[in-house]
Amino acid sequence: MGEELRDDIYIENADELTELKYSDNEERPIFESVRVTKKDFSVFELFRKYNNGKLILDVDFQRNFVWNSKQQSELLESILMGLPLPIFYFKQQDDSTYVVVDGKQRLSALFAFLDNKFALKNLKILTFLNGKKYMDLESKYGIYQSQLEDYQIYSHVILPPTPDKVIFDIFDRVNRGGTQLNKQEIRNALYHGQGLNMMNGITLTQEFQKATRIDSKKDKRMKGTYLLTRFFAFFLLYNDYLGTNCRYDGDIDGLIEKTLVYMNKCGNVIYTLKEIAMESLRKAYILLGNGCFRKELNASNPINMNIFETCMYLMTLVEDNSLTIEMKNLFYQTITSEMFLHCIGDSRDSVYKVDMRFRMMDEIAKEIKNDF
Repeated sequence: MGEELRDDIYIENADELTELKYSDNEERPIFESVRVTKKDFSVFELFRKYNNGKLILDVDFQRNFVWNSKQQSELLESILMGLPLPIFYFKQQDDSTYVVVDGKQRLSALFAFLDNKFALKNLKILTFLNGKKYMDLESKYGIYQSQLEDYQIYSHVILPPTPDKVIFDIFDRVNRGGTQLNKQEIRNALYHGQGLNMMNGITLTQEFQKATRIDSKKDKRMKGTYLLTRFFAFFLLYNDYLGTNCRYDGDIDGLIEKTLVYMNKCGNVIYTLKEIAMESLRKAYILLGNGCFRKELNASNPINMNIFETCMYLMTLVEDNSLTIEMKNLFYQTITSEMFLHCIGDSRDSVYKVDMRFRMMDEIAKEIKNDF
C-alpha cells in the first residue's frame, strides 16, 4: 500500500491507538453479535452507488496510497480477461451506505477508468486495447465494455450491529501487508461524516496548533484528531448530549463510537461543538501558554492526552475573567497531585479514575467561581 507513514508526533500513552483490542470485558461471546454476509455487485452497480454517495471510498487515511498507471492497467486487463479478484470487504451503515474496508485502490482504479480519466497502457495480453479509454470500448470493442460493466465483485459485507471491534480486527488483517492503520485512522473510514470532518478541520486551525504545538503537516497518524475525539466523548457524556441514560462503563472505544455516531447525526449542533472546542483551546493557551496539556505544565514534555481532555473540559466551565495566575496555580497543584497522577497512570480509563479526574476539574471550576 505504499511507504510506511512517518510518525512525527509524540503523545504520552498514544500506544493505545495502535493496540487494536477493545477495552471492554463482555461476557457474551463476541461471535454471537457478528453479522457478515456474502454479496456480489456488478462494477456498474458499485459505480452508480459511488456516484450517488452510497459508497464511501474517498477516506483521508488512504489518500497517500495511490496506485500507479501500471497497476491500474493490470487490474483492468485482469477484469477484461474475466480473471477473479481477491475478496472485497464493505461495511454497511445503518442508512444502507457502504464503507470500503478493503478494496479502495482497486475500486478507485475502476471508477477512474469508467470516468475516462486514463487510457490503458502496457497491457501484456490484450495489447490491442493499449491507448484505449472506457469511451473507446464501443462498437468493435463493445464486448469488453460489457465485460467490464457486468463484472462481478465478490464481497463480504459486514452488517449492523456487528461490533466495531470486529471491524477493527478486519482492518488490521487486510492491511497487514502494508501500513498498519491505527484506531483513529480506521474510525475515519467507519465514521466518515461531519463529526470527524469537523475535528480534522480543527487540527488545521491556528488555535489548535498554537495550543498543542502539533503541526498538522507532520501529524500523519491523526493523533491530534484522537485528542479531540476523547475530549468530545467525555464532554458530551458529562453534559448529557448522549442521553441521560448513557453511562461510562470503562469501555473508552465504545464511548468514542457513540460519540462519533451522535456527532454525525446532530445536525447544526456540530457548529456549537466546534465553537466550544475552539474556545477551550483559546482559553487553555491564555492560561497555560506553551505548557498546555503537558505534565507539570512543562513545555518540553509531550502532550498527555488525559491532561488534554480534562483541561479542555475545565475550560468549558470557566469564563475569560477566571483565567488568572491563581487559577493557573490551582490547576498546576491539581495535575501534580498524587491523586491526579494516580488517575492518569495504569488503568487510566477505568470508571473510577476517569470519574475522579473529571470531578477534580469540577472542583477547580467551583472554587474559581466562589472566588469571584
